[in-house]
Amino acid sequence: MKTQSITIFQRTTSIAWVVVLLAVVTTAHATTHVIQFGGSLGHTYSPNSLNVVIGDTIQWEGSFSSHPLSSTSVPAGAQSFHQASGSVFAYPVTVTGMYLYQCDFHVSLGMTGSFNASASTGIRSDRTSFHPDAFGLEQNYPNPFNPTTTISFDIPFQTYVSIKVYNLVGQEVATLVSENMAAGNYSKIWNATSMPSGVYFYRLQTGSFTNTRKLVLLK
Repeated sequence: MKTQSITIFQRTTSIAWVVVLLAVVTTAHATTHVIQFGGSLGHTYSPNSLNVVIGDTIQWEGSFSSHPLSSTSVPAGAQSFHQASGSVFAYPVTVTGMYLYQCDFHVSLGMTGSFNASASTGIRSDRTSFHPDAFGLEQNYPNPFNPTTTISFDIPFQTYVSIKVYNLVGQEVATLVSENMAAGNYSKIWNATSMPSGVYFYRLQTGSFTNTRKLVLLK
């Protein structure tokens, strides 16, 4: 009887240690992604586009009384969020999928952001890149589109950034970005509801970099 009790105790202790070790491993691989806004960043989240995994935490830092934060779309089963006071808000990621959020006061100025959560593979880096090595302008997605599309771009250091949309004859039809931006990975949504179907071009321009890509609006 004594031997059986010792064996049960040893098994229970072993299981307890396994649970503790799993918890330590999970915690060790979790990352807190800091998103800053306001102040010198103006009406911009920096960065405003992230790829994360389950168990990570998204932490916004800024004045929520001036820039109230609200989720606009979250995956099924995820908790929506809203913050209108204080200066720090942390959101643990527990469901895979795309999350969209905005500043309630400045959404018309393009103050929006997103993060995409995937399942953890157990092998990952705890480092999140906030500073790309070079300028970059990605192809919009989706393309063709109707009526909205997302344009992603990389800024390696703080600089003035301009992104404008032109029609086939070179007329400017929209300004998506016109401001100083910190280093980071960004995305902007163009809503072309009022535009006719056709081929357009969008151009990223800074003091030292220019790139242009084509996009197609198909209604």
